[in-house]
Amino acid sequence: MQSERARNYVIHGLRANPIVFARLLEGVSEEELDMRPDPGRFTLREVLCHLADWEPIWLDRIRAIAEQDNPLLPGYDEGQMAIDHHYDQANATEQLERFRAGRTLLADYIAALPVEAWTRRGTHAEAGTLVLSDLVTMILGHDGYHARQMVEHRQ
Repeated sequence: MQSERARNYVIHGLRANPIVFARLLEGVSEEELDMRPDPGRFTLREVLCHLADWEPIWLDRIRAIAEQDNPLLPGYDEGQMAIDHHYDQANATEQLERFRAGRTLLADYIAALPVEAWTRRGTHAEAGTLVLSDLVTMILGHDGYHARQMVEHRQ
C-alpha cells in the first residue's frame, strides 16, 4: 500500500498537470496546433481533446473500482473517439479548460478516498486486473507521455 506521503505527491502531480500543459502551450499558434509530427500521432489540438475526453473516463473507472467489487472496466478506441468527437475542429482553449475542470473533479475525488480504496481492484477488458493505485499511476504516466509529446512537438 502506498504511504500517505506518496498519495499526497500523486494528488499534487495530478493537480499540477493542467498548469504544466497550459504553460507548454503558451504562445502556440493555430498553425502549430494542427501540425502533425508523424502520421501515427495526434496534433497538439488533438492531444488537448484526447486529454479532456479521458478525464471522465478515468474518473468513472476510479469510482467503479472504489465503489464496486471488481468492476469490469471497458476499453476505448482512441482513434475512433478522435473521429467521432471531431478533434481536428475543436477549440484548443475550450479543450484545455475541459481538461482542467475534469482533472479538478478527478483529483478531488481521489483525495477524498479512504486509504483502503487504493488497494481495490477492477478488471480492464484489455489490460486485465488493475489496482486503483496503479490506475492513478497510469494517469500520471499518460500525462507524462503527452507532456513529452508537446515538448518534442515544439522543438
